[in-house]
Amino acid sequence: MRLRCAVFIPLLAACGGDTGGSYVPPPSEDRPLAADFEEVYRIGGIEAEGWDAFTEISDLDFDARGHLYIRDEPGSSTRIVAVDGAGALAAEFGRMGDGPGEFRRVGHMVARPEGGAVVVDQGHRAYLLFGADGAFERAIRFADSDASQPVSAERVRHGREGEALFLTRSPVASFSQGEASVSTGDRTIYRVSLDEGDEAATIPFAEGWEPRPERQVTTEAEDPSEMFGMLREAYVYFSPSMLFDVVPGGGVAYSDSSAYEVKIQTVGAPPRVVGRPLHPQPVTEQLRERARARALEDFESSAEEQQTPSGLGDDVPAALREQMAAMMEAMTASVRDMAENASFMSEVPLVRDLRTTWEGAIWVERWGSDPLEQIDLAAGGSEDRNEEGEEDAEGWIDVLARGGEYVGTFSLAETPMPGAFGPGGLVAFVETDEFDVPVIIVRRLPLHVR
Repeated sequence: MRLRCAVFIPLLAACGGDTGGSYVPPPSEDRPLAADFEEVYRIGGIEAEGWDAFTEISDLDFDARGHLYIRDEPGSSTRIVAVDGAGALAAEFGRMGDGPGEFRRVGHMVARPEGGAVVVDQGHRAYLLFGADGAFERAIRFADSDASQPVSAERVRHGREGEALFLTRSPVASFSQGEASVSTGDRTIYRVSLDEGDEAATIPFAEGWEPRPERQVTTEAEDPSEMFGMLREAYVYFSPSMLFDVVPGGGVAYSDSSAYEVKIQTVGAPPRVVGRPLHPQPVTEQLRERARARALEDFESSAEEQQTPSGLGDDVPAALREQMAAMMEAMTASVRDMAENASFMSEVPLVRDLRTTWEGAIWVERWGSDPLEQIDLAAGGSEDRNEEGEEDAEGWIDVLARGGEYVGTFSLAETPMPGAFGPGGLVAFVETDEFDVPVIIVRRLPLHVR
């Protein structure tokens, strides 16, 4: 039996920053921007019956022509839809299978600048390259020595020029034949060249700050719950994420700490740091107590569901059911122990997300003023809700010009972070209609925020 603990894997990440500060900046220090973006087209919704009837949108990305590529996950399958600049169907491709160009287990999809898409297929352990017309071109295998990087890829971006991917790794946990293996991931941005050859190596491109070395442990174990005991010290409250996006010229912009610092890394040059003079809030003893209470409250509310094995048919023997229930109970106890005894970073992170425009502007999403928004045990430390458990839109998006100058700030109450940025100021958003059916809306940004 092989079990991957997808729900709890994010708990293995540990990272942070060490800059000083006193509080989250008040909105009075921001320069407000109006989110009056011109609508270009919209597709999907309950009335769609053909190619534009979407089920679960996992990836969005533009090519250099302004064509939007959409990865849709209807049921247990995957399909890719390409839409032209007017919102009409340009190509539709992809089906499940073991043959050339067919999908086994898709992890990510990104658009190629000249047109077409790259699909990171974890089942085939390969990058699948498709042309602008949707025709399959070739597969490039993951290099064996670096296979763990693409298989555990957390964020994947295609460079604005050429044939190269950039990616970061996510934590991985597995249990197979009495052996538990866990890896915390790392704080590295990797570059993958897709120019030629049948195998693509994953090469470190930028090293993010990390307070402790990567941990990878493999040991004998009776059940998967022992994985969490192996890395109990790895989970840290208020751990900032390793965030990045690509910039023109073949580089990346990234955030790797609790500070408001964006580092821009290009080939052959040291990182350049841009940002705003905003300071993270310190983590006090009172905040620690509130954070642990929030995490335990969330944990207890979902513990019953986690302890009940799902997906077992009526024909499963009682002994196996009991074994699975005992295993889930032990795993739940391990996670409860992590929630009660995990350590804390010294500051509350400011940066929640980071994206870039094709012209080189940097959009930096900041957390809201309540630090407890970032406490969510099952999702690895962050969630979008307020004290009453409702969705919370508080937060801001700062726009920094290509040179790093501060342009202004959008409120998340007016606009979320776009799901994809395209050439000429194009941006794509995913919303749901009154029937919870996905709708894709493409808009155009004004010049000063591109």
